Amino acid sequence: MHPLLVSFGPFHLYSFSVFLVSAWLVFSFLFWRALRSQGVAEEHIFNLTFYSTISAFVCARVVFVVLNTELFRENVLKIAALWVQPGMSLYGGLAGGLLVLISLCRTYKVRVGYVLDAFGPAFGVSFVVGTNGAFLDGTYVGRMTGLPWAVRFVGHVGKRHPVQIYEVIVMIGILVFLAVMARRGVQKKWPYGLLGLWFFAVMSVTMFLLEFFKDTHVYFTVLSANQWILVALFAETIGAFYVRGGGREAIRPVINKIINKVGTTIQYAKFSKRNS
Repeated sequence: MHPLLVSFGPFHLYSFSVFLVSAWLVFSFLFWRALRSQGVAEEHIFNLTFYSTISAFVCARVVFVVLNTELFRENVLKIAALWVQPGMSLYGGLAGGLLVLISLCRTYKVRVGYVLDAFGPAFGVSFVVGTNGAFLDGTYVGRMTGLPWAVRFVGHVGKRHPVQIYEVIVMIGILVFLAVMARRGVQKKWPYGLLGLWFFAVMSVTMFLLEFFKDTHVYFTVLSANQWILVALFAETIGAFYVRGGGREAIRPVINKIINKVGTTIQYAKFSKRNS
């Protein structure tokens, strides 16, 4: 691990900080390019990126503090002092940024489908960049294992799963899958937003499974805090699929047919009982 990249006297440059800023720059560029190709005004793209970044940062910190209250009991001022007590929640930031993006779409009259389709690939690529920084820094670690590719993390006993490498490999696979689905979407003229929903559906399931390889102490019942956030994300995605993917139109006739059949059966039963 290489948490410290460069050191000049009192000045220290940390690997995670460099990769985190690089990830944000990559996301901002890809998000801007995707929305600009749909004709969204530059000022609206800037506002969406700016406010979602602020909300993601705040939510990432707040969720981390809530899940690790023992680190801040002695001095609550450390909540704002990231340089004293670092720590952010990736999925907390993701949820906060998404909520603000979707809510601002109506304000700036930008189609939610445009934002979802732009957000998915942009977040995926930036995730790959930022996770490499998390691996070098040892921000979080995997469970202990005896597998040949296990690695040692500074400050932790034994060899462990290189869970960040797993996440990078999986995310690259998701991006390849998304590229294939994008081509199919163009051929079949999918509604805007469906590609982004595919990203969130696949990402939430795969990252949920990878959480089992992490060494984490924050659990609610049998699942970790991150897994519960991913479950909520998957549930919201399925609900959006129902609306955007035509599920409502496809299921409604089936439901009506079942209701009519049940109603006819009940009426027939009542009629038969009266005439028995």
